Amino acid sequence: MHIVFSDHALLKINQRVLSREKILETVLQPEMTESGHHSRIKLYRKFGRKYLQVVTMRTLHTVIIVTAHWVVKLPKE
Repeated sequence: MHIVFSDHALLKINQRVLSREKILETVLQPEMTESGHHSRIKLYRKFGRKYLQVVTMRTLHTVIIVTAHWVVKLPKE
């Protein structure tokens, strides 16, 4: 699987001072997944008291990271 960061994701990662390592860990080992808009997939992983949400799009062999940010709690299942 090939993982790439979109230009938007790179901008937001820098603005939000997010760790690429934590983002990759979330993509590779999410604790929860959720369907998003326009065929996107939201991936969640807990770090400390917060969850990192990584929004992705998938093609046959590639995961495109669209954006990432911290959330305090998971969405209701």
